[in-house]
Amino acid sequence: MSENKNRLSGQPADAQRPEQNTPAAESAEEILARINVDEIGFPPDLVENILSDLESSAAAVAPAVETPEPLTDKPSAAPAPSSEPVEAQPQAEAPAAQAPAAETAAEQSETEAEPAQPEPAAPQEQPDTEAAAQPEQTAEQAPAESEPAEAQPEDNTETETVADETPASDQNEAESTEATEAPEQAPEQSEAESEQPPVTETALTVSDANADETAGMTLIERAKYHARMRRREQTRLRRENARREAAGGEAVYQPMSPIDMRLTLIRLGIAAIFLVAGLLLRQAGVAFALYLIAYLITVLPVAAKVAYHFTHGKYFDEYLLILIASLGAFLLRHYPEASLVLILHSAGQIAGDLVLSSTHKSMTRQTITVPDKASLVNMKGEEHQVSPKEIRIGNFVLVRSGERIPIDGVVLRGEGTVDDAVLTGDSEPLQVEKDIHVLAGGIYTGSLMLLRATARFEDCAINQILHMQEEGRERKASLEKSVTNGAARFIPIMVVLAVLLSVIPPLFNSGTSITEWVYRALSILVVCCPTALLISVPLCFLCGNGRLSQKGIHVKGSEAIEKLAELRMAVFDKTGTLTEGNLRVKEIQATHDFNQESCLALAAAAEQLSRHPVARAVVAAYEGKPQKISEFEEFPGRGVRARIGNRNLLVGNRRLMVSRGVKGVPEIRGTVVYVAYEGDYAGAIVLEDTIRSEASEAIKGLKSQGVLRTVILTGDTESPAQQTADAIGIDTVHYGLQPEEKASKMEFLMRTIPTDGTSAYVGDGVNDLDELGMADVGVAMGAAGSQQTAAAANVLILTSNLNRLTDAMRISRRTHGIAMQNMAFVLLIKLLLVLLTVLGVTYMWQAVAIDVLLTVLTVLNSARILGIK
Repeated sequence: MSENKNRLSGQPADAQRPEQNTPAAESAEEILARINVDEIGFPPDLVENILSDLESSAAAVAPAVETPEPLTDKPSAAPAPSSEPVEAQPQAEAPAAQAPAAETAAEQSETEAEPAQPEPAAPQEQPDTEAAAQPEQTAEQAPAESEPAEAQPEDNTETETVADETPASDQNEAESTEATEAPEQAPEQSEAESEQPPVTETALTVSDANADETAGMTLIERAKYHARMRRREQTRLRRENARREAAGGEAVYQPMSPIDMRLTLIRLGIAAIFLVAGLLLRQAGVAFALYLIAYLITVLPVAAKVAYHFTHGKYFDEYLLILIASLGAFLLRHYPEASLVLILHSAGQIAGDLVLSSTHKSMTRQTITVPDKASLVNMKGEEHQVSPKEIRIGNFVLVRSGERIPIDGVVLRGEGTVDDAVLTGDSEPLQVEKDIHVLAGGIYTGSLMLLRATARFEDCAINQILHMQEEGRERKASLEKSVTNGAARFIPIMVVLAVLLSVIPPLFNSGTSITEWVYRALSILVVCCPTALLISVPLCFLCGNGRLSQKGIHVKGSEAIEKLAELRMAVFDKTGTLTEGNLRVKEIQATHDFNQESCLALAAAAEQLSRHPVARAVVAAYEGKPQKISEFEEFPGRGVRARIGNRNLLVGNRRLMVSRGVKGVPEIRGTVVYVAYEGDYAGAIVLEDTIRSEASEAIKGLKSQGVLRTVILTGDTESPAQQTADAIGIDTVHYGLQPEEKASKMEFLMRTIPTDGTSAYVGDGVNDLDELGMADVGVAMGAAGSQQTAAAANVLILTSNLNRLTDAMRISRRTHGIAMQNMAFVLLIKLLLVLLTVLGVTYMWQAVAIDVLLTVLTVLNSARILGIK
């Protein structure tokens, strides 16, 4: 990843910028997580022993199902307590017993998982520890073990039914209450009741996190279930809209529910029957009564919405225009048209909602979730169920086939695949093997997998996405805001113009009655209804956001889409962004007093405590074990100083050597680590990096989409930076920059390079938070960021594939273009209708019908965004 910043050219490691990336006092477990897996120093058979214990326990459970005899655990190399492992216990224990056990297990696993090489406890102390822990475990298990095993399925069914009808907050309170009361009830159980019952088949069942929740239901039960889910979603949206309106924000468009849609159709059908009856009996005396009933059926819901909006401070909207127009038409004795306008308006809403719902179904549902519980494993191979928020960096987590991964981590053992398309946009599942990094939220399929957590739950990639989505709701594109604000200001102006139109022309034209001009003015109000415009333009950006998410590109609202569409300058970080970031030793140049092996050994000894990518590359190249050092000092952006015995070592770039007075240091092109021993130059180690294979194609794609200037900001020396730029087609290179110099250079570029659009900075989100926040579009690539990354960046791409930049710009340009099409098309038709209405050519009901047609056409045009390749 692009945390691999070249320290040799003056850029410090990410550890030297705690104010941006990490807390001031970083805990030992967080430091441990940032070290490569191979450097942790696990006991050779630790991982194998943990997995062997778990697999042997699962194998021992199977015979216990057939015979009621108690289980005998298979001994393993890892020490295990005398009590039965957690995975061999029935999973149908009461929630009251699980909560305290999970907390105790989490604390124990944190204490035991922190050291890299845990020391085995003395044999004489282990029985005392187990004896102290045994009464507590027995007390917690007693309430659940006193119930017969045959009653478990019925109890589970009742629990699911209650949970389905109870809000989540009530369930959490109930569970916490039961968990608190359980330890007090446990001492009342007898010793005979505390014995372990035979393990049932339910204990061996692993719930599939991706299973269909309606499986096994009848047709009626499934329909009721989906109806209940829809009602909950409608309620959630209503509450969210009420909260937004109370805070002065914009409410999210909420389509009609199927039940409301059917009731509206029934109401419109009844109104249409009365309207037709009035037309048939217009010569009779009951015609007016029939017209009045039809009008009241259709106008009362509209009047109720106008009253509701008035009470919430929203005075001018489409409902007010329709209400004024229909009421005016009724008072002008245009009884059939007054009801017809309302019927067409309601039918248009239903038609628009149908198209909207089908459009939303076409979008891939982004089910970014993590499991409620995670299987935490300690050094003894004991498994405990904890919340993902309780997992600490360095803890071991067990994931079974079919489960979602609860935390970002690196795989220690396991073979299979991970489906993380929702996060990364990759259609092909990720092949899992040792040392592969996996992300929380992905669905794992394969053998038993053990991983080590490398991030806190708050810093997981999935939480970065959710943070960007939450913040992006308030970040609207200027085009979207202009449409919304323009419509709010346009409606009162049109009301005033309609009043003037109904009064002024009759004063100068006696040939046309004032009633005719009032009717035309009312028709103009109908023409100016902004329904099509207010739906189609925001829907374009919604579809664009959905399409980007399908590609694994997560943006912060429609504002980021608009800025990507107008991108004209792209500034890149080099190491880890344009290159692979995997530095390796290319050449060792030693003096006549030192050979290559001794020069590398001295450099590895001095660099062994540094976290910088250059130091890791040097230590990884040395096959032996580095010598112990007595002193260590790191100079950000230059190198390190160490002491072996009473000898001083100096390892770093040429700038460090010159500042410390080392003589005879040659100037070597490229990424070079110089070594000095007791103040004398000993040799140099030349490193190299690999340019990403798709980098050249990505740069060409950006330029074809309208990017006029590409720039590299790097701390590398001139030679490797220029070679990278020439290889992939970068226009300008700024090299040898310190971290603070990068931010000032980015500000300089944004001020001095004239463009007619926006600028973007592309980095990894670890060492370049200032640049990401400064650019118009901050693009963080890879999953190495944190909460600060999600706050600073506008675009988050969880892969390092640079072609996603081209995809992001192409989809954004297409989205913005279709939104402009919708706006221009609607405004042009509206203007034409206004002219025809003033001339008396268009009727009121025709204006409503055309507005309905415009809504459907623009929504269908917006849906084309979902088909962008």
